[in-house]
Amino acid sequence: MIIINIFKNNLSRLLCKKAILLTSIIFIPLMIIGGVYFTSKMDTKANIAIVTKNKNITFNNKYVKITTLSEKPALSELVLNKYDAVVTYSDNIHFKITTIKSNKLKHELNTFLKNPKAKSNFKEASAGTRGTGTNILGFLILLLATQEIQFMLLYPEDRDLGTFRRILISPTSFIKYLLSEGIFDFVVAFIPSYIAILITKEIFKVTIGFNYLALAGLLSLLLIFGTSFALLITSIIDDVDNAAMLGTFIVLLCSILSGSFYSFTDDNKILSAIVSAIPYKQYLTLSQGIESGRSISNYSSQVLYIISITLVFFILGTLVTRKNLQNGKY
Repeated sequence: MIIINIFKNNLSRLLCKKAILLTSIIFIPLMIIGGVYFTSKMDTKANIAIVTKNKNITFNNKYVKITTLSEKPALSELVLNKYDAVVTYSDNIHFKITTIKSNKLKHELNTFLKNPKAKSNFKEASAGTRGTGTNILGFLILLLATQEIQFMLLYPEDRDLGTFRRILISPTSFIKYLLSEGIFDFVVAFIPSYIAILITKEIFKVTIGFNYLALAGLLSLLLIFGTSFALLITSIIDDVDNAAMLGTFIVLLCSILSGSFYSFTDDNKILSAIVSAIPYKQYLTLSQGIESGRSISNYSSQVLYIISITLVFFILGTLVTRKNLQNGKY
């Protein structure tokens, strides 16, 4: 009953917030449709730039797109994902490979360039640059996580207006209230985004990389984690604006580091360890594996890690709320 009442209350409040309402039911779905459509049209081949003055050097491989340049492109073009690797020839034989992608790609590219006719696993190496479905989900991470934070701001508003305290006077525990807010946050984020992706697939006949069930599962996992993070941030930060700003900043930073917009690797072991600890990184690894046809059982560690962090965030959020209630803060 409490869930239904909170749903009704939150929906009526959203109807009064025209900016959030328009963003949620019009702009966000349109951005998802546009993002899914254009992402599906991206070339998933590895893009390799060959820098050489010898115009007679030519390579042919169906798994890569090779562009010959006379001058070495800026490093920013690697960062912006225009090229997956840049090969610079000092003469007709010796070359240097520059990439921020995987060492496997670099190794297979090196083997291919030294002997183009030799047997190589360059197909698998280039395929590791990401599929369409993973690129789509990477695009959605920042968009949906930010949206969930906006929806969860209804919780600190309830605290500020005294609604939270009045609800707790009834036979409703604060844990049930937080669960209800979390379910509301998940549902209003999941339904429009999932429908927007399906509409794009059916109308524009684009490839999304997953079947409908796999897409629903991956999207649900992403949104469940986003809900727990939004709950934690709004529990720790009292001010609505500060909670929104801090939450958005953390999501933006983590999504960039985890490779939401492009996949990269770094030789720094400390940075690599930090990046690997970000749930979004594990999520993209899971997504890429499922898209490539592997069983989800091969990625049980990623699933368990994301679910564990989700539970930790929710528990921390409830503990913070409990402490503030005991101290009379609310």
